[in-house]
Amino acid sequence: MTNKSDQASSELPHSLGEHVIPGERAEMIRSHIQSLSETALEVSDTLPFSADTSDFLQVLNAMAEDD
Repeated sequence: MTNKSDQASSELPHSLGEHVIPGERAEMIRSHIQSLSETALEVSDTLPFSADTSDFLQVLNAMAEDD
């Protein structure tokens, strides 16, 4: 029989090691990751490959001003 923490930890990235995130927090984290991924994709579509961190931040700031 598998307990809930074993099941939750098997669904999490291996980089977390022994750290176990409760299921309800994991769902919140996943939704934020999804949102961040979508934003990062939007930003990356506007930048050249030679862009650095400051270019990325500049686009993020411009996007925030547009909202």
